[in-house]
Amino acid sequence: MSVTRIAWMALVALAWVGMVSSAEAQIGSEWTSVHQYEPTDERFTVELRIGAYRPSLEPAFTNAFGGDLGPLLALELDVHLFRIPYVGPLAIGGSIGWVEWNGAASTAGGTANVGSTGMSLLPMALLAVLRVDVLARELDIPFVLTGKFGPDFGYYQTGVTGRTDAEGWSVGLRWAAQIALELDFLEQRAAHRLDAEWGINHSLIFFELYGSTMGQMGGNMLPLGTDLAWSLGLQLTF
Repeated sequence: MSVTRIAWMALVALAWVGMVSSAEAQIGSEWTSVHQYEPTDERFTVELRIGAYRPSLEPAFTNAFGGDLGPLLALELDVHLFRIPYVGPLAIGGSIGWVEWNGAASTAGGTANVGSTGMSLLPMALLAVLRVDVLARELDIPFVLTGKFGPDFGYYQTGVTGRTDAEGWSVGLRWAAQIALELDFLEQRAAHRLDAEWGINHSLIFFELYGSTMGQMGGNMLPLGTDLAWSLGLQLTF
């Protein structure tokens, strides 16, 4: 066997060893980043949502706005107080939203249209929030269940063709039940980078059912709560 041939074989062997070592190092680095990752502390959660909302002001609401469902746009911020072991974080939160309904205004006898009628509502709530994330944290099942309860407030305005005819506040209580899918499992290394660089511990998409007794607690308040409404959106935990 010639010296040249031996040299070429040695170079090929060295190149192969280098490739294998590089691959092993990359796999080891990826395994470490996924399995030895230390998350930052979870301090608060932000939710952006959209959903359908129809108040329990019947039959006046249907007569004025038909099947208009909004939509309702809302933002919620929950500040984590402490974590219950093997359950999840307990938080106190606040939410604010906006929804508007429109319909055709008519004469008292309903014989002719006289413009458009509208109503806007700014719903706000203070909430006690319990997020049960033990499935995601302990069992690698990427679902988080959440319960919420607290006082509900709403400021409304209503009028015809740009004129405000009535406005005021309604108060009550709100409850909510939510299920969220944690998206970290789709690309764990990207999720870890979001945490390290932006402080985003987890990102989720959620679906929520809720109800409200806003305006149904007596007095002269307009009943703007709802027996059941829904929303969906994006949730980020920091």
